[in-house]
Amino acid sequence: MSHPDSNKRKLNRRMCKQRGAASIEFAFMFVIMFLLFYGLVGYTVPLLLGAAYQQLSAEALHEAVRRPDIYMVTAENSASAANHTGVSRVIEESWLPEKWAKKCAGYTDSYLKVSGNEWSVCIRNDDPAAILPTFSVFGWQVPQLPDEIKGEARLRIR
Repeated sequence: MSHPDSNKRKLNRRMCKQRGAASIEFAFMFVIMFLLFYGLVGYTVPLLLGAAYQQLSAEALHEAVRRPDIYMVTAENSASAANHTGVSRVIEESWLPEKWAKKCAGYTDSYLKVSGNEWSVCIRNDDPAAILPTFSVFGWQVPQLPDEIKGEARLRIR
């Protein structure tokens, strides 16, 4: 018959071998849960920003259509004069930080472009990684961001 103290010693030896296993499992699960959470946030933010840019460009175009006398392109009044009026004001007064709102290619002086009977407003951000940084995990970029986030609204007046 074995001595009760020897059973305790054997049990203590087994427990000592297992000590720290829970913290290793926790660290492993933390990394996995963090990657899942960051991936979820990382892919949601660009989608929400794209929708926000689209909505903001639609609001700015609405402002331009609301006051067409300001934006009509004539010899005296060009679209560049519209730069500091309602369209730019709508964008500047939005929640969007100033460095996140840039003019699109082809929009020379303003966010507004009037060409014939088509009016359009375009806002973009050419560096989404400045908003949400990416990192590399096992060779994968998390999250994989688009080259630019852009919102454009167009209206054809007949």
